Amino acid sequence: MMDFIRDYGLILILFILPVIFVIQPLFLPMIAKKNIQVDVTSLKRKKLLIYRQIKELEMEFDIGNINEQDFSSGRADLKREVSEVIAQLNSL
Repeated sequence: MMDFIRDYGLILILFILPVIFVIQPLFLPMIAKKNIQVDVTSLKRKKLLIYRQIKELEMEFDIGNINEQDFSSGRADLKREVSEVIAQLNSL
């Protein structure tokens, strides 16, 4: 029984593991493509959330809850952030 286990263990080490090592690069493009798709969806969602934040900031300013200086700086920060997200989306 021990000889049986040892023989199949050697087969596993000497044959199957090198085959897996050689075949592995064939599957890497599929894995990388899946990660890019996840990044694109998360970036699109982030862009949408920032646009909503800009809209809420404009509503708060129109209502009079925030002053013009806070509105200007907050809007500039959000616009800079959304432009960075758009640049990341364009680079993918």
